[in-house]
Amino acid sequence: MAEGGPHPDPHSEDRTLPDLSDSHLLECPICLEQLRQPKSLPCRHSLCEECLSSYIVNEVLGTSDTATSFICPVCRPLTHPVDKTEDKEKWAKQFPTDSVALEMIQLRNRTTEPHYCVPCQRREGTKIPAQFWCKTNESFFCESCKVDLHDNIHVGCDIVDMTAFENLQLRQNTSYKRCDNHKKKISFYCEDHKSLGCSKCIIVDHRNCDNVSTTEDYCEKLNSSSQLEERKTFLQQGADDMESMIKDFYLRQQNIADDKDAVLKSIDDLQERMVKRIREMKKEITDDVITAYKQERENLKVSTQKCERLQVAIQNTLASSTTALQRNDHMDTIRLYQKGEAELEACKDLVKEMQMSLSTVSIKHEIDSDVTSLYFGKIVVQKQRRHCPGVAALGKPLSQCKVKEIRKVNIKCPSDQLDCISRGVVYFPDGRIVVGDINNKRIKLINDAGDVVDELKFDGYPWDLCMVDNTTVAAAIESAGGIQVVTVTPSKLTLSSVLNKTKKYYGITYRDDEFIVTTGSEVCSVKRDGTTKTLYRYTGYVYALSHDSKDGQLFIAHYTASTGSTVIGRLSTDNKYTDVLKVGVVKYACGVDVDMEGNVYVCGFISNNVVQMSGDGTNVRELLRAADGITQPLAISVCGDKLVVTYKSSQSIQVFQLV
Repeated sequence: MAEGGPHPDPHSEDRTLPDLSDSHLLECPICLEQLRQPKSLPCRHSLCEECLSSYIVNEVLGTSDTATSFICPVCRPLTHPVDKTEDKEKWAKQFPTDSVALEMIQLRNRTTEPHYCVPCQRREGTKIPAQFWCKTNESFFCESCKVDLHDNIHVGCDIVDMTAFENLQLRQNTSYKRCDNHKKKISFYCEDHKSLGCSKCIIVDHRNCDNVSTTEDYCEKLNSSSQLEERKTFLQQGADDMESMIKDFYLRQQNIADDKDAVLKSIDDLQERMVKRIREMKKEITDDVITAYKQERENLKVSTQKCERLQVAIQNTLASSTTALQRNDHMDTIRLYQKGEAELEACKDLVKEMQMSLSTVSIKHEIDSDVTSLYFGKIVVQKQRRHCPGVAALGKPLSQCKVKEIRKVNIKCPSDQLDCISRGVVYFPDGRIVVGDINNKRIKLINDAGDVVDELKFDGYPWDLCMVDNTTVAAAIESAGGIQVVTVTPSKLTLSSVLNKTKKYYGITYRDDEFIVTTGSEVCSVKRDGTTKTLYRYTGYVYALSHDSKDGQLFIAHYTASTGSTVIGRLSTDNKYTDVLKVGVVKYACGVDVDMEGNVYVCGFISNNVVQMSGDGTNVRELLRAADGITQPLAISVCGDKLVVTYKSSQSIQVFQLV
């Protein structure tokens, strides 16, 4: 995959080669070698055809056999092949060849290898070093032969001065760049179509466009409005953000490696205190450690690679932007501005993705203090949500964003015997949604296209849902069904375990490797082995709760509309309770969730609204109200800058985005 610097669009009218000193233009960011058979993607990043093909096959196989697109490995926008019906292995061939990159490689090879004047060799048999190369005739000349022989006969050839490789430029037969279609000077830019062209291109293809100007005027517009400088500032900030996350990922790799070593040492120390019978047990537990370590290390490596690729792209764009400005190259400036815009959006999206999925991982060895029990213990991988260190926010805070509806999703299925009522929902980072349906006693998996792709039926009523990790959800069962843990794949729901099956639970969240549930008037913690501990008791009903991943504080939704009563309370990790919001703007709080910035979202069942507030309750605003179509909201799930809301009297759910 070819990356860095200004990559001319294969479809563009500009075929002039850029400065060959930008050597990163000719490198593939996957194999990090000189481009071979370079293919250009719509986002202007070029890649080796072989590297691109391997990447597409691996990327598509990792999602679905029916996938019709893939993401650029550098800036991550969705990319579609020309013919989706062809085999995935042939998609790479469909993209246009980056002929400009090929020409640059050929030119660099010609200037780095020794060449001699052709007329001198033929006339005198001497090897005089060539100083010029005629691209038109593909011949080499010394200075005197160029003047005496070439220039007297040939006019209008493209001549390359091979002695100036430090700042090598093609000396065209004219001082401007020509359109391949009309052979006229390229001097116009259409903002509506984001394309460059000659005067004839503008008349033929853009005569109805509203925003057409000369390249010089458009660059002046960018300069005068500080857009170029602002883009460079944000790109630099994005590069710094990637650097910060990369350093943190390497640190986390080292930490889990240290954990692995400590666990293995603990196992070896325990082995010394045991006899021959536990040697087989040692091998089993050691394998568990290595498996857990490899899995978490691979997760961190994947995240690191995503950040490194985007960081290299941003750094190259910054470097090439500076070069283009110094050369006063208007077209490259515009292209790099567009490319930087795409990379900045990719940076924002990647930061959000990492913030939603980033967790602190530790590998622990739990053993019984009584070594005579001949129990070798177990390996526990603990994960806790955490925020990216030192990552500056590239967008405005979610507390200042407006909300807009993205789509409505129908959750009614042909197999449903009753109308749907959803009291629990989980929104995954990849766009999938898991929603509970208490009337039909099942949970449903909705893919990112909005289709119900699987259902899982329960004996009891699934009340609330929570995310355990990116492949697992848990359901609180209201009618003596306990906690039911479900594995979630792209198209399948599978029950993996059940805790405290005889208990009745309503609200549920997952914190520090244990479940926090409500029994109606109590909040309890439930460990993986079913051990239960009461954290706090209330006089009224609490049907929903969530927690802030940064500090672990619980937010409790009270189902009440009594004047002066608490509708949202906060429970600290040491079980100290604080009133956060009184009945007023919210009545009968049902669903509650917390975003990555610590903002709390509450569904008001009777007040017909969704409220966003700060964790201490000092800043409260109605995010959605009855006028927005909010009627008896029951549950909410927030994922990055998106949120999904369910309702009592609706067979569909709504997805919104904060912008």
